Amino acid sequence: MKCLNCGTTTDHYLCSCCQNPDILDKIFNEIRFYNQEKCSNPNIMEFANGLTEKYAERNIIPELLEMFDSGITDFYYCLYYKMCRDVQFEEKAIHFIQSQDINDIRTQNILYNLIDSYIPNDFIKPQKWCNIIVENKNLCCELYMIAAKYFSMIGEYDLSDTIADRGLILCKGDNYKSFMMYEPNELIFKLSKQKSDTNRYRTKKPYWPITEERRRAVAVFYDKKGIKYPRITLKPKKVNENDFSPINECFEDNFDNYCAFWCSESFSISSAKSIYQIAAVKVCNKLIVDEFQQLVRPWDGKATIKNAAKESGIELSAIENAEDVDLVMQKFFEFVGSDILVSTGALGNQAKLISRAARYSGMNEIKNEFYDILDLAAETSEEFDFDNNTREYLLTYFSIREGKTALEKAEVNKQLYDALKEYGE
Repeated sequence: MKCLNCGTTTDHYLCSCCQNPDILDKIFNEIRFYNQEKCSNPNIMEFANGLTEKYAERNIIPELLEMFDSGITDFYYCLYYKMCRDVQFEEKAIHFIQSQDINDIRTQNILYNLIDSYIPNDFIKPQKWCNIIVENKNLCCELYMIAAKYFSMIGEYDLSDTIADRGLILCKGDNYKSFMMYEPNELIFKLSKQKSDTNRYRTKKPYWPITEERRRAVAVFYDKKGIKYPRITLKPKKVNENDFSPINECFEDNFDNYCAFWCSESFSISSAKSIYQIAAVKVCNKLIVDEFQQLVRPWDGKATIKNAAKESGIELSAIENAEDVDLVMQKFFEFVGSDILVSTGALGNQAKLISRAARYSGMNEIKNEFYDILDLAAETSEEFDFDNNTREYLLTYFSIREGKTALEKAEVNKQLYDALKEYGE
């Protein structure tokens, strides 16, 4: 066996002459960050080339560390466990930080790695350690960078900016001890970007994780500060059109209890359009007894959202911040219950719109029966058939003013139904 440092024949990975802390630090990092194309140590290259598995050279680190006293190796074990994602890392890192001087660069290195191991999976544990960084003004710049990132994530925007500014000031100094792993110019870029991210979280939308578990964790902090945030639950998977059950048509001629509904659609580049508002009025014995209306955040991109705002006259921010379709449709069907759903185009365009909204909500079917007012009109009189079988013609004929909102149009459906029933008597 050759010494990994000097190449002399030895029984261990380091010969007796090379068993000192400085050599260990050098060899540890050469193995930890080994890259065949960049490695300048021929002895490590020769050793690594004799291995068959990728990163197998790292497996010798525990044996290498056994050659030194624990007072020397504790730091390297922490880095090794972090690299391997070993569950021992957290315990070893906390013990190391608590037993060492915070001003020592190695302590700060482990502190950085500990916080980095938590984010973004845990938002509770990093708080203690980031507060320590806040309390100390002469630490390495990387620590201020990661603390600024953490505080920005949990809605402590002013504190994040303060810590980022502290790091930027250090970057303009000439103290080499202020940096662990990055060059000053790199840190200036990263800290400036962090301040930009923080401003976006503060003014547009707070940091929001991908997983539901992480969302619930960060929402605890937002709730305390009164910060509004998007939904916590994840969207259901869309149901394919071929897997969605056909609409159920109502063949009953006379009913007094039903829900008149309306879906307001927005322009979309696809042939199948999304909705930005849905409404219904509950009718009992010809009287409206309850009503429902809610905005829906269109799911077909920014152009659809902008068009919905322009078409409806509703503020763009209101459309952008509306609830996702699955949350709205759940409320809608809770409102209508098992009632018959009545509208012009209830078996036509309105059926397509509400079916697509249901599919994007993860629904396989709509159990309610649908009744189309245009079919009632055609059956009531030839006057309302063929070219005259339109909502617009019926509104003009019965002198009913069209509504603007989905709720007003749902109410118009009720008026049209009443007018046709009276006309046919």
